[in-house]
Amino acid sequence: MNYSYATQKNKKEHFIPTMEINKKLGTKKMYSFFLATVFIALEALVIALLYFYLYEYRIGQEFDRDIVFWDMASPRFVNYSIFFVISSIIYIYFMYRYKIFRFRSQSGLADEIFKVAKAYSVSLLITIGVSFLLKYTDLSRIVIASYWIAAIISSSIVRSIKRFIYIKLAKEGILSKNVVIVGAGKFGKSLMEELSTYKYLGYHIIGFVDDNEQDDFEQYKNLGPISKLNEILKNNLIEEIIITIPSERELVNKLITDLRKLDINIKIIPDLYNLVMSTVQIGNINSLPVVTLVKTPMRGLGLFAKRIMDIIAASILIIFISPIYVLTAIAIKLDSKGSIIYKQQRIGRNGKTFSMLKFRSMVSDADVLLKKLKNKNEIDGIAFKMKDDPRITKVGKFIRKYSIDELPQLFNVLIGNMSLVGPRPPLPHEVERYGDWEWRRLEVLPGITGLWQVSGRSDLSFQQWMSLDIYYIENWSIAFDIKILMKTIPVVLKGEGAY
Repeated sequence: MNYSYATQKNKKEHFIPTMEINKKLGTKKMYSFFLATVFIALEALVIALLYFYLYEYRIGQEFDRDIVFWDMASPRFVNYSIFFVISSIIYIYFMYRYKIFRFRSQSGLADEIFKVAKAYSVSLLITIGVSFLLKYTDLSRIVIASYWIAAIISSSIVRSIKRFIYIKLAKEGILSKNVVIVGAGKFGKSLMEELSTYKYLGYHIIGFVDDNEQDDFEQYKNLGPISKLNEILKNNLIEEIIITIPSERELVNKLITDLRKLDINIKIIPDLYNLVMSTVQIGNINSLPVVTLVKTPMRGLGLFAKRIMDIIAASILIIFISPIYVLTAIAIKLDSKGSIIYKQQRIGRNGKTFSMLKFRSMVSDADVLLKKLKNKNEIDGIAFKMKDDPRITKVGKFIRKYSIDELPQLFNVLIGNMSLVGPRPPLPHEVERYGDWEWRRLEVLPGITGLWQVSGRSDLSFQQWMSLDIYYIENWSIAFDIKILMKTIPVVLKGEGAY
């Protein structure tokens, strides 16, 4: 690419923003610092009141009389106070280590709460060890355990309130971070979409600079070529620059050299798309930086939350729709010969085979007839779909249209070989023809419903199925699952695209 900035003469310029811009920037930083301090103080106050209330309540029960927790003459009060101070100091250390002290968050709420729980857990374990060394053994285990649970819950509530207020302020532009994107290629456009999707990150994109792009990108303004970046910085309140053209090393080095004299954060998006379109984690082995390829965001606390949601929702649904199970079973038995439940071998996570449960919607020798119908497949690819499939029974046609035949898979969800949301589990003969790209569908648990089901169901081509499934895997979140489940309801009720 021919970026004009890199070919300019090396002029010695001092890029000093106007006093007005510096004043606004200082005000925004002070406001953010003030709000962070307020919420840290609020969290500390709530935790302290909880801790000493639990102490007062427990000691009062033990001695069968009212105890005032500010009675400093009591040796037990002194011991409990020392325990609280030590655990608080350790918690503050972990709060700074995990970077959960800022008002502007660097991660999602679930991740922040997980770090809070981890910080409290580790700090209390260390403090318990220190208490034994200091021979403070008269501490109530009930008080400590109750404090641990109450602290996590109350801190999570405070941080949820903080997050709500922050998002409101960020949307109004009061606390959002003004950013300019350098480069509007594949990386730059993907970044702009990412920052606009996740509002909690608090970025306000002023625009982008690029030598090869002439038009605006969606709602984002093209500010001109990269050579005008210095002028843009002089005349606008910019707090961060994100460079998305890492392959242009000469240009990146020039930008960093010129911009590092400014009080502006500079970030570079590494060229990782050529690895695989997937999530990565940045870490290190001793002093060496390392990029770890992560197959899917569906891991850790998020994966645990997804599994809990699956179990609870599947259990409730099974109880709630039990009359439908009974009526469907009777209708199938009266309509045609054969079993009520059809067990079909499917391929699940990491290529493992399992028996997927369905209400039988076809004649008993459907698998044999399939061989005769192969040349009548109505979709591209390796899957088989046919609108007027002669194997489908009268009852089967109805229950397939409204996805009633899929309801027994709620038991697959309880067992753990399926999820409520995920790619549909393929047949073994389909997987045999998978390439590396299609195999990515098997990196997660298959689901009863998924992104392609709410985007056209059987009316989509095989390639579209694959693209939507892989998009789901790479962009998964609990909120995404809930959104898909909500969209599934009207799609199923309308009975569109299912055959």
